[in-house]
Amino acid sequence: MRLRQLSAWLRRTLTIGLLLAGVTLWTGHLHRVDWNGMRQAVGDMPHEMLMWAEVFTVASYLVYSSIDLLARCVTGHRIGVRRVFIIGFVSHACALNLGPAGAGFRFRLYMTHGLDTATSAATWLFNIATNWIGFVLIAGAAFTMRTMKLPLSWGMASDASQLIGVLLLGAVGGYLAACVMAHGRRWRVFDRELTLPSLGIALLQCLVSTLNWGLLAWVLTMLLQHRVDAASVLAALMTSALALAVIDVPAGLGVTETVFLAMLGAQVPANELLAALLAYRAIYYLAPLLVALAVYLALEFDASAYRARRAARHGKRIDVRG
Repeated sequence: MRLRQLSAWLRRTLTIGLLLAGVTLWTGHLHRVDWNGMRQAVGDMPHEMLMWAEVFTVASYLVYSSIDLLARCVTGHRIGVRRVFIIGFVSHACALNLGPAGAGFRFRLYMTHGLDTATSAATWLFNIATNWIGFVLIAGAAFTMRTMKLPLSWGMASDASQLIGVLLLGAVGGYLAACVMAHGRRWRVFDRELTLPSLGIALLQCLVSTLNWGLLAWVLTMLLQHRVDAASVLAALMTSALALAVIDVPAGLGVTETVFLAMLGAQVPANELLAALLAYRAIYYLAPLLVALAVYLALEFDASAYRARRAARHGKRIDVRG
């Protein structure tokens, strides 16, 4: 009993700690933003390009939020589809802006809606895996077809870029094959049961993730007013994502700008490139974050009532884990 109470106390402490860290990072992030420069940059953009950037932003968030619906199918929990989709949006916006601390929002929302720690963690890991599956698939295809090459300064790695692409595609193929042959089997890792999704879910992971990466590239392509082709923008985005996987900075501040200046600085003047990135942060990061924080508060206050409504609708207490 004492061990169970201690475990519950630790979970609550961790959740509160992550939330406090997230709020702190968010506040610091807003203080560092060049608001005057951002307003000027957005004001100088053609309205048509801004409109398309906003359309692709909405589409990207809709696509990425659907990953939580796929995770719902895999974990088998019973939180409603619409509520899961909204939680996915809030969690994605917070994770983008706050880095690792943003994961606390996903854990907090799912746990207040009745999921245990293991199921919440499985949903979080499924999101991360899905995002990187698309990354590997796109990079593998680009290297294999030689539409993306490593810098010549990388020596042998540059010469072997096509082989690297084949290996990356092979990794995705191996994952799909494993989902066919080992679906339904369970493994215990660190006292947790893990299972692979069905082939259908795995294919949807590939589709959703690659589509989201493409939409991200089109947001910036619009803001750069087609001065750079979408494939080059996608390559820069993926490179910055790889850099952020090593040096995780909230909202990618500084890292994204450095990568884009290094990769696209020869094609677009630095001031125009930085202006586009400022507008990108306003449209893709800060605007959704402000909406997400308001929605988060609404979900937080409504979680208990939501569980009670579902219980009353079914005439019994509902275990949302299924």
